[in-house]
Amino acid sequence: MICTVLNLRAIDLNLLPVFEAAYEEGSLSGAARRLSLTQPAVSHALARLRATFRDELFVRQSRGMRPTPAADALYGSVRESLALVRGAIDESRGFDPATSRRRFSVAIPHP
Repeated sequence: MICTVLNLRAIDLNLLPVFEAAYEEGSLSGAARRLSLTQPAVSHALARLRATFRDELFVRQSRGMRPTPAADALYGSVRESLALVRGAIDESRGFDPATSRRRFSVAIPHP
């Protein structure tokens, strides 16, 4: 039995946020605005992702684009993975009360 292992070094992981934005925005221009990229840059990134996943990922429609079944299957895992990476980066930066969105309650017992 031959076992093939995915070589992550062969995949540009920087393309995954482009996939996430394109999926959530439903358009190249929306994804480009969200990521502060040009529309051709997003289009090129999606072309690279299509080659990586061997699927079209998105089908153009009269207004925007819709994900293929393969993109639907990938989206949850990609979103969850990126959320974990973002969370790890946020935790490594430490706590900043000026930017925190957490809510705290302070209770002081009376003597």
